[in-house]
Amino acid sequence: MKKNGFTLVELLAVIVLLAILMVIAIPNAFKMASKVKNKAYTTKIELVEKAGQEFGQANLKLIREGTSMTNSNEHHTCTFNFDKKKDITSVSFNTKAYSQSLKLIDEASRKEYWCTRVEIADLVKSNNLSWDLENQCGQKCTTDEQRKNYDKVIEHPSNKYIMNKCHVYVYYRNNRVYTYFDKNQCDKISDTPNSNGNSYRPLMG
Repeated sequence: MKKNGFTLVELLAVIVLLAILMVIAIPNAFKMASKVKNKAYTTKIELVEKAGQEFGQANLKLIREGTSMTNSNEHHTCTFNFDKKKDITSVSFNTKAYSQSLKLIDEASRKEYWCTRVEIADLVKSNNLSWDLENQCGQKCTTDEQRKNYDKVIEHPSNKYIMNKCHVYVYYRNNRVYTYFDKNQCDKISDTPNSNGNSYRPLMG
């Protein structure tokens, strides 16, 4: 007759089964979490680019001539590099004297358009996008510069860094406004806010 409770063999069998389940479940959980974060980032990029397009439509004349938002005498072009699938791989932002008749680069792997460059925070300030988080500083911010960069933020879904300074290129092509969010540059994280278009650490993070 078997005594009440589990035998040592039965306990070992249960432990082995639990270990197998954990080996299977934990990697899948990490993969699922990664997929959710990637999807959230893709959705955020779509929102940012849509906001950039709305910004461009509201400032159409400036975009068509690549006029700087801070200096009306300065004009810019964006030169986009494409891969074989016609996806943008990189962009360079150049200062150029505006002329309607000026011939811009138009090649299979490289094309140039009149454009302007804004930061994600600029799109919020122009009422085309909303902050993810507001009033974050509390007592942590001791200067106006800190409040400007950390109090109201757009957050990177994958790592919770701040995307306020990431670049969005708004350009004019074929009688339409287009936008390009520079994900490659934004994903190069920085310890502090800079003008290079990187995301940066939360204050005290």
